[in-house]
Amino acid sequence: MNVPAFNDRCERKYQIGIDENEVADLWRDLKPFLGEYALVPVQEITSVGSVYFDNEDCDLLRLSLLGQLMIFRVRAYELFGESPLPISNYWVEVKTADGERRHKKRFPLTKQGLLGFLAGKDAEEGVFDIDQTYFDDELAADYYKESQETLLGMGLRPILLVTTKRLAFQGEVDRLSLDWDVRYYDARSQPFDDTSWKYLDELAVGKAEKIILELKYLKGEAPAWFSELEKKYPIRRREYLKPVEGMGCLFRGPVSEHKEANRLLPMIDTYMANSLLG
Repeated sequence: MNVPAFNDRCERKYQIGIDENEVADLWRDLKPFLGEYALVPVQEITSVGSVYFDNEDCDLLRLSLLGQLMIFRVRAYELFGESPLPISNYWVEVKTADGERRHKKRFPLTKQGLLGFLAGKDAEEGVFDIDQTYFDDELAADYYKESQETLLGMGLRPILLVTTKRLAFQGEVDRLSLDWDVRYYDARSQPFDDTSWKYLDELAVGKAEKIILELKYLKGEAPAWFSELEKKYPIRRREYLKPVEGMGCLFRGPVSEHKEANRLLPMIDTYMANSLLG
């Protein structure tokens, strides 16, 4: 199957009104239903860890709250249920939006390559020698330079780590993913020292009590099969950004003295009130 990269696509977020202990049953129900539309499971349960960056003024958070999405993050994927292994590849991602359309510039790095990138070093020869499908070295070199200029020019630093469990179905031109067990951690102090983000020793500063569905498709209207899905399950469309809720947890906890906390918390509360399932 020619799997699309989904780096430039339409994206919608939904929440589904079930408990986390019902996710396995939902997964079993979805497999035959989505199979009729040629969407198949693309992976086992994946532990997704994402370190979000911002500057001292929280400019990226403020942009998201104002509806002008710009996200800078480093992401890693690990298989859930296996003994933790050192993360081998990280993805640097810069994500922006134009209405429902999302644009993502992303490229993979080893840990050594990532640390060099964050320190402002130029991309060394061989830094992109990673076995990845649908990966273009020349394009990655451009993204490396552009993203590094954003990182250094805006003074971005790690601030929030978000972990979640994920299952996904993939079709030729669309994708449905299911996220649950979303947890938030303070990432201001060396988040890349941890060899794995699956089973962290530190306590989370918060947890999202939500089951999140994310629909991705390349163009046009949402696929017809999703309308059928909405008839079968308690799904409601709710825009929901994990880093927004996570930053609220930080501002109420270990980052409560941040100079922007009092200004941004009311905006976060308004955003979260509008994202409640109902």
